[in-house]
Formats: sequence, structure tokens, C-alpha cells
Amino acid sequence: YNHTIAALALSEAYGMSATQLFKGQAQQAVDFIIAAQNPDRAWRYTKQSGDNDSSVTGWAIMALKSAELSELNVPTREAYEKARKWFDEVTDSTIYYRVGYNGKGSGKVFVPGKNESFDHHQSMSAVAIMSRIFMQKNKREPALGAVNVLVTDLPEWKPNKIDYYYWYYASLALFQFDGPDGPMWKKWNEPMKNAIVPNQKTAKDGCQNGSWAPEEERWGFEGGRVYAVAINA
Repeated sequence: YNHTIAALALSEAYGMSATQLFKGQAQQAVDFIIAAQNPDRAWRYTKQSGDNDSSVTGWAIMALKSAELSELNVPTREAYEKARKWFDEVTDSTIYYRVGYNGKGSGKVFVPGKNESFDHHQSMSAVAIMSRIFMQKNKREPALGAVNVLVTDLPEWKPNKIDYYYWYYASLALFQFDGPDGPMWKKWNEPMKNAIVPNQKTAKDGCQNGSWAPEEERWGFEGGRVYAVAINA
């Protein structure tokens, strides 16, 4: 996670500025992502670990897509082909093209004693939709039908339903799918804004001003307030 997000930041910095200071480091970061990919599939926590998961893979794809757009050297054809194999493997075409975390039908992911009370959301389906569009741009891909699952589970600021990670990836996926004027994006956008914007901390909250509460959210125990602010911003 740390490496792919840092690589994304470096790639975006180079792409937006064309500053040569960033180019070499951004290229090295991307080179490591390519080197870390499993020989015939995707990514997980360590270099060529032999395990794969859809979450880390989504961040890797985002970093590679940024690098591609920033005109860094990226062997995207091979990397994307292997990643698509992974998403195909964990996509259940019999249940609205839902995507698993580390296997087909993996179901709810939680850390005992931390977040098992939170509702399950189709975060990995959102990751896969975004990744497929970034990699192939084929809006006729049947697996993109998972957008129908996302718009039946709209953001709500209620106990055990708050999931910044899901909201982040579903927002990316649905905007790429038919935003800014399509029906799927329109179903999602207002509930998303209505959940996130009014619950941002303000001046009355002192040092928390501008942030969001990590303790109310499904994965806030992992990333804390910095994670909450970054992913909602």
C-alpha cells in the first residue's frame, strides 16, 4: 500500500509539473511496482509474494495508469493483462459480477476486535470496475455491470455504515463509468456529498478542523485521521 500510493503521488507530481527533479524517482517507483507483480497475476504485500488481493492491486493499477498518462516508461500491456486475469478469476458472473478480495466469493473482510460490526460493502467490485476501465476502456465489458450493485448501497452517515474506502473507490468507479451526467453517477453523487461534506469537522472542533473522524469509520483504526482526510478529500 505505502509504495503504490507513494508512486502515485510521485507520478502525479511529475505529470502535472514536468519537473525533472521528480522524473527519475517516479520512474524508479513505477519500475518497482512492475518488478513486484506476481509472474502471472497481480499484487499483494510483498514483492512477488505469490498471493494476490484486489485492494493492493487497485492501488497498483492507479499508479501505473498515472505513470502512463505522465509519459513515464511503463510496460502496461503485459502488466494489465496479468491484472485482468486476476480480476477475471475473482469475479463472480453469477452474482452481479461481484469481485472478491483474495478469492472469488471471499465475502466480508474484517479484523477481529476492530471492525467486525461494520456492514460489508462491495469495495472490491468498485476497485475492479475502476481498474478495468483504466486498463481497457471497454465500456461494453460485461463485468462493469457491477455498477448496479454499487448504486444499491449508497453512502449513509449511520453507525456501522461509514466506510470511506468504499465511498472513495465507488466514487472513482462510477464517475469513470458514466460521470458527470450519467444515471449511475447521479444516483451516487448526492448521497456521497451529503454523507461526507456535513460531517467534516469545523472550527468549533479545534485542532480537528477540516478533518473527518477515523473512529467512526470501518478502517479508521488502520490509517487514523490522516487517512480519513486524504481519502475523503
